[in-house]
Amino acid sequence: MKWFIYVIMVGMYADGTQDTYLYTEPTLPTLQACQEYVYVNSDTLRMDMMIQFNGKAIDRVFCIEEEKLKKFLDVSKQSGIDA
Repeated sequence: MKWFIYVIMVGMYADGTQDTYLYTEPTLPTLQACQEYVYVNSDTLRMDMMIQFNGKAIDRVFCIEEEKLKKFLDVSKQSGIDA
């Protein structure tokens, strides 16, 4: 089972969407490993997101399992949501 890091940025657009970012690397083997990675690398993740989103701050960070991520992306695609 693979776990991914999914980041939601502060701020919402008029249509109710928010900027998000999915790290496809690294993939982590367990939820605990993912959570530990986020904790240990929080400064690097924060700086990376500030660069990606022109100074925006992170609202939330999730560790999401591969199958749940696939379902989420499928539902988003079918709903016409740009995830």
